[in-house]
Amino acid sequence: MASKVTKPSLIKSVSQRGYAAAAAAQQSYALPVQEHQVTTLPSGTVVASLENNAPVSKVALFFKAGSRFETPATLGASHMARLCAGTSTKQFSAFHITRALQQNGGGLAAEGGREHVGYVVDINRDHLDEGLGLLTAVGTGPVFKPWEVAGQTGRLKAEIASLDSSAVVLDLLHSAAFRGQGLGNSIYVPSHKVGGVSQAALLEFAAATHTAGGMAIVGLGVEHDALISYAKGLGISGGAAAATGGYGGAEIRHETGGPITTVAVAGEGGSIGSGAAAAVAQYILGTGPSTKYGGNASSKLAGVVAAAGGAGAASAISASYSDSGLLGYFVVAESAAAGSIVSAVHDAVKNLAVTEADVAAAKLKLKAAILMASESQTETVLDMGLQALLTGGYAAPAATTAAVDAVTVADVEAALGKAFGGKLSMAAVGSLSGLPYLDQL
Repeated sequence: MASKVTKPSLIKSVSQRGYAAAAAAQQSYALPVQEHQVTTLPSGTVVASLENNAPVSKVALFFKAGSRFETPATLGASHMARLCAGTSTKQFSAFHITRALQQNGGGLAAEGGREHVGYVVDINRDHLDEGLGLLTAVGTGPVFKPWEVAGQTGRLKAEIASLDSSAVVLDLLHSAAFRGQGLGNSIYVPSHKVGGVSQAALLEFAAATHTAGGMAIVGLGVEHDALISYAKGLGISGGAAAATGGYGGAEIRHETGGPITTVAVAGEGGSIGSGAAAAVAQYILGTGPSTKYGGNASSKLAGVVAAAGGAGAASAISASYSDSGLLGYFVVAESAAAGSIVSAVHDAVKNLAVTEADVAAAKLKLKAAILMASESQTETVLDMGLQALLTGGYAAPAATTAAVDAVTVADVEAALGKAFGGKLSMAAVGSLSGLPYLDQL
């Protein structure tokens, strides 16, 4: 009898739990989806956020403090400021910053470019206040103690030594295109300034560029009102540093010998917010394989390289900045074949006949790249930060893809005509004896 009583009781208990689980499953615990928000404060600071309900918050301070804003006296300061992120500040020692991040499960990163320096903190949202305190110290209160700056020299040398030829050529291309000023300033510490960027130069650069008027604050997994309150409490002032230098066009050749030659040729492209046509043109020409060890058979430049003979590869370049940009191509080839390949690629680009099918295929690739990048929180913060800093607003991926959809064949032809119908720029590194000069292309 005991067993007969136990079985129904057990079945009933399991059934009750099952029904309870089913009922719980029917209840909605989904948090409301929120759109991004952007606010410009009276100080000029732009605050942008997206409450994605993530358990880890990501907040960043972006400043108009890229190499573009360096003066002859502060060359290399932007690069060094990034390397010194996490060293002693007015509020905390380097040890305290490291220890506090470890204790609160956080992380700190710094990155930079020609127009910006960004400081990013990742931290469990339960410890967001601690993370914001560290971010404030790092972004607004560095002191650049001489011995700590000197301690970055080894890291600086290693970073410069690890640059591949394409990174070197791209940097030289900017120097040629913008004639060594503004956007033409190297994003790396010049060789003659390695170990020579002083505390005084860094403090002068920070005072001129780390200002309220040249700052954007962006956050993921944080409430917008909380981010605005944080921005208002930073207590910094000042307007944005003035941007100098425009597109000019020139040629830089650096003879190093060796079996490989790397070349970049470009004209003026589109700026941020108006570079959709240039980006579509880039994808028509070809951007290289999109998967590891993959091919790029549909690339127009790849076909030109194959027909020219010799071993080499080519891809398109498109870079957009606040008021200018570059559109062109890269070539990496055996030195003996570099001249013929560059000439063939240049002729193909100048005489490119753009079709509706080309534009449609390029749009699909570009939109896929935009949407895939938006899946990364790091990429999202960088995109939000740069847009907020340089344009004062933020166009979400959906709006960006809509702008891509609006590009026409005429728009692409106009972008290519502007780049290759005007004054060109060229940079080359390697064995250059057989490489044509810019005026010979």
